[in-house]
Amino acid sequence: MTIPRGYVANHKYWDRMGRLTPNFEWSESHRPHFESMPAPWLPVQRYEKEYETYFVVSSGKVVSESRQGDLVPAGLRKAWNIASGATALTYTATDLTEGVIDLTTGVALTAAGSYTRDELTNALRERGLIRHDEYAMDFISNPIGFASYNYYKAAGTDHYNPANLFQHNFRPQALAAVTCDYTCTFPVLPALATTETMANDNTAGANGVLEDFFDGTTTPRVAGWFNSTQIAEVTRYSGVTAGDSVIGYMFVNYPVAHITEDSAITSSLGGLTREVGAISSLSAAGDFFMDYEVGMLFVFEDGGDAIPSPFTVVGTVTYYHYMAEGSATNTLSTFACATGNLDYGDFLTFDDHSNLIKAALDIATGPGYDAAGDPWAADPEYDTEATNSVISNQLESTIDNHLFGIVGQVIGTTIFGEGRHSRDYLDRVATNHMGQTVANMQAPGTATGGRTDQLTYANAAERMIIVNLIFR
Repeated sequence: MTIPRGYVANHKYWDRMGRLTPNFEWSESHRPHFESMPAPWLPVQRYEKEYETYFVVSSGKVVSESRQGDLVPAGLRKAWNIASGATALTYTATDLTEGVIDLTTGVALTAAGSYTRDELTNALRERGLIRHDEYAMDFISNPIGFASYNYYKAAGTDHYNPANLFQHNFRPQALAAVTCDYTCTFPVLPALATTETMANDNTAGANGVLEDFFDGTTTPRVAGWFNSTQIAEVTRYSGVTAGDSVIGYMFVNYPVAHITEDSAITSSLGGLTREVGAISSLSAAGDFFMDYEVGMLFVFEDGGDAIPSPFTVVGTVTYYHYMAEGSATNTLSTFACATGNLDYGDFLTFDDHSNLIKAALDIATGPGYDAAGDPWAADPEYDTEATNSVISNQLESTIDNHLFGIVGQVIGTTIFGEGRHSRDYLDRVATNHMGQTVANMQAPGTATGGRTDQLTYANAAERMIIVNLIFR
């Protein structure tokens, strides 16, 4: 006989659908863990006798990051904000001897010398390291912290591959640290899929057409096809020779989101069968290479002088990109994420879904209300005393909201497909676990191509950002 004890079992059934919320990691950030090193193009500063090598940044100096993610003195951003003919960067004979990289070419210096602001700007544009409408100072981020110790001259062009060291078996610093606050990671959502017409055949046009888009001579950017001769004229593609079997197509929007289950690149004509890892690997019809950062698609074409089949008729291409911020239809309010074209050093604010976006000081759209209680809709002009008072209030309100609306700063990025989130080559493994329509049914692994649940739950593609949170 059961004896009543006044207790009624209230069982919790185990969740059969998987985790409902993905992992959200944070770490102490007095010296946050993000893999960086001094830029290999920095001129040397001081000689250190113990290791018989040079320093490029001294401890305590305020530091920023270059667009390549390397640590640089923050003062360069101001030093390069100069008149067009003024000298911006100088390399000495010592820099030449020490194997310093030439920033304008990306390879070792061949001679000592100086570059003006315009020369440096044009070189960075052609290398695809800044946009065609940006300048040399934009290559340097806003400050992210200060140097925790002296930074030695970079031991190589990167800190992963020993083959890229300037001297065999010599690396006084594998990585370098900065000192700042708490850090968190956030997935970055690309804008919704964009479809554009693959028209504008420039393959029979003048040489220099593509180069003009890269260096800002021709604006705005227009989608179109370019031949191998035109491609070879761009510094970023110095490995291409006129006559190579390659044709390029330039997207209107960039950076382009990497190809994943959540961010495909498709053509209405087909023709994109096998993605290869380099332009030099294009060998047959259907091969394609994507330069995601600058929005260039390269396809195989014998002789590289005309648009290949099936693109000889007008079709469309659909892709995802980061040039615009996401909208309510693809920016999830449930999971933390960021959206837009976010780069090293960018300050972040929040959108109406409490997700991260780039902080911009826009007087016309800045938070605040006019005398009638309506939100600011335009930039008024100074004319009468009454209007001047309105402008002053609008300016003060916008600046206050801008400064105190900043909640963080981007100090690093990680990209799926470049050795960060693609674990154990799982992006190359196909199993029957792929293609689930519900994100939390896809356990990280073969079901997600090696991407983390932070990416897949938020419908992000390949980008994660490391954010130094700033709450005053």
